Amino acid sequence: MPRPTCRRRIGFQAKTIFFKPAGIPLGDIQEIVIGHDEVEAMRLKNLLGFPQEEAAGRMGVSQPTFHRLINAAHQKIADAIINGKALRIDGGNVAFGDQADGPCRFRKHWGEGCVSAETAARDAAASQIQENENVQGGAQMKIAVTSTDGTLDGMVDERFGRAKKIVLVDLDDGSHETVDNVQNMNAAQGAGIQTAQNIVQAGAKIVISGHLGPNAFRVVSAAGIDVYTTANMTVREALEAYKNGSLAKLAGADVEGHW
Repeated sequence: MPRPTCRRRIGFQAKTIFFKPAGIPLGDIQEIVIGHDEVEAMRLKNLLGFPQEEAAGRMGVSQPTFHRLINAAHQKIADAIINGKALRIDGGNVAFGDQADGPCRFRKHWGEGCVSAETAARDAAASQIQENENVQGGAQMKIAVTSTDGTLDGMVDERFGRAKKIVLVDLDDGSHETVDNVQNMNAAQGAGIQTAQNIVQAGAKIVISGHLGPNAFRVVSAAGIDVYTTANMTVREALEAYKNGSLAKLAGADVEGHW
């Protein structure tokens, strides 16, 4: 008797669940059933661009199981297209719930997710009062600077959502830490939103970068984070320029989305 499968977490439920070739009566066509979990595997990997480890973690399955799900999905879709079969989305041991609609849990303090700009801005606004209380109570004041290599002497990355690294600097004692943003850099979409959300969660109150798109700016603004822009500066130079008051403050997004 086969071992029962664990329930897979699903963050998306398709509104259209049946596809068929045009011009062929339903009575004359063979149907293929693809599970909701198989569709979710494709969404995470092929549409959103998540690395396999992260995608498997979001679904609550092992990487081998995720690999089998996505391979099965690809095979079924190829069969339907090449052999002219209908495709129905149905079945799979899955769990739909509110968890998939909220912020994704962070892995090693710097994760990625797939929430909308509206959800991320709402969550950022909700955390603003607490963040302000922390600052007033003597908590660390941090600046987040986008970076090409993660060092103080490396250049500021003029991209925000797709920056290679983020340098978090404590204004009080000058200490800093570097976090990798490669997951968002390679994301198919939502890079600005997720990078903004991660910066909010990291406790930064100032952002220094080159440019911000509308969704990213909306999220950081909702959290009360000020954004300053610079070009052709190292991270160290940008920090000094901020302290000297010579950086330009952004009043809104200065590039279109997908920056």
